[in-house]
Amino acid sequence: MNQPRRTLAEAMQKPSLPPEALALIKEGTPRPQTQSAVLAAPKPDEPRESPPSEAQAPKPAVESQPASKPKPQRELAAETVSLVSMNFRVPAGIPAALLKASSERKMKKTRPFTQQDIVTEALTLWLRKNGYIL
Repeated sequence: MNQPRRTLAEAMQKPSLPPEALALIKEGTPRPQTQSAVLAAPKPDEPRESPPSEAQAPKPAVESQPASKPKPQRELAAETVSLVSMNFRVPAGIPAALLKASSERKMKKTRPFTQQDIVTEALTLWLRKNGYIL
């Protein structure tokens, strides 16, 4: 049970790992995302295609992409919208009411039904009504 005490310098040394272990660690390291995702709504007359598998998907060239890329984008109708995260406080009853509205609208398949889309529509209407956006 008595283990020899190690000095701080000894404890701070990097462990020596066999090459197989280092290769396994390197394979599990996440790769940086180099392209932002753009989703397009399918046209009503177009057949839907399944997304290509990872093996079929083309690999993006890292060298051709700029270092700083905006957040993923989503295409709604004919308009491309960049999404940003916001953080603010709302009265305690709003989150529960928003969740209820979202759930009920999703069951009825009535758009907008996601919480994000409901909030976006409500804020857009208010900002337009008060002259902050056209």
